[in-house]
Amino acid sequence: MNPVGQPLTTLARSPRGFWNVPNSLTMGRLALAVVVFALISREYYGWALAVFVAAALTDALDGYFARLLGQDTPIGRQLDPLIDKVIVSGCYIYLVTVKGTGVMPWMVTAIIVRELLIQGLRSLLEGQGQPFGARTAGKLKTVIQCASISAVLLGLAIEPASAARLVPLRDGLTYLAVALTIYSGMVYIVIAWPRLHGET
Repeated sequence: MNPVGQPLTTLARSPRGFWNVPNSLTMGRLALAVVVFALISREYYGWALAVFVAAALTDALDGYFARLLGQDTPIGRQLDPLIDKVIVSGCYIYLVTVKGTGVMPWMVTAIIVRELLIQGLRSLLEGQGQPFGARTAGKLKTVIQCASISAVLLGLAIEPASAARLVPLRDGLTYLAVALTIYSGMVYIVIAWPRLHGET
């Protein structure tokens, strides 16, 4: 029991405003994203990789704590994927300017257009009181995007001979990330379409 006589489990399950556990982790991920961008711009690719992996881990933790503590909220459902989009899109934007990454402008364009479109749909539906959380295709897309960015950063951080052997895996992950980005976007549009027309 806490000093006012309320069970601690009850307190844990209270969202307690914006700064609950999952939202705090999500905002921490935004701060880490800024650090990653700065490290890439300074060509500290090994450190950028380490911080990016730490940020990716917080993405798993905020969802876990949201479920564990009963702190799933409409703002959290929008904020979590939005921050994911910021760090992923930002990393690809920075990496497309670096020679030899295998990241091409059309890839970054496809990713950003999809992310903006789906985030707009999510905000619209959530604003209407219709939950529109992440789906399996979207979660898989995010995992592969993170793997792709990690492979690119690893290739930049290690010595050239080893990096050359990494290229097929790196490029395979990047193309797969783009394909899943487009596919998952189509899945979200199919799901959202009847809701937008009041059919569900």
